[in-house]
Amino acid sequence: MRKDEIRSPLNNLFNSIDNLLSDEKEEKLRSKLGKEIRKCIFTDDIIEKLNENDFSGLVEEEKKITVLFSMIFPVFVEKNDVTFRLYKHKIEVDLSDEMSDRYIYMFSDGRLTSGLFQCFKLYDDEYVYGIKKIINIIPSFREAIKQELVNLDQNEKVQKQKMGTYKDREVMAKRNFNELLKSLNKLK
Repeated sequence: MRKDEIRSPLNNLFNSIDNLLSDEKEEKLRSKLGKEIRKCIFTDDIIEKLNENDFSGLVEEEKKITVLFSMIFPVFVEKNDVTFRLYKHKIEVDLSDEMSDRYIYMFSDGRLTSGLFQCFKLYDDEYVYGIKKIINIIPSFREAIKQELVNLDQNEKVQKQKMGTYKDREVMAKRNFNELLKSLNKLK
């Protein structure tokens, strides 16, 4: 047996370890980028506006913020025939009506996935292209969030006038539930 043949399995092992470490570093960089993009969208002034709407401290508390996000999110922004949808944990990008032109960007791990379930890495040109589109739309996201908060505030005032106290809301919710359930039962 030649010396090169003996070293080959050992070289393969070292190459595999190097690849794993390289992948782990890339994942950490993507994750860090995702968190930075999220921070760039949810700036101090946005957080202040959230707090003004009596949602103090909710941006960092995942469970409590669900209510707020379900009321104002997703936030839609359209620019140059591209539709962006901002959620609390991700951004969806539709370049066209084709599934292959749809992308999902997850803040938590910085993952960019196509509509065809292809996951792009930080070293892919497609990743850089997609993230640049997202970065360019961040100012529009900020303005859209602020506008949604204004709309929420206006709608909340109207709803409070219409619905009265929490007790009244509970009674109305039960009545509406029963009415809808009755309609549903008619179909059975």
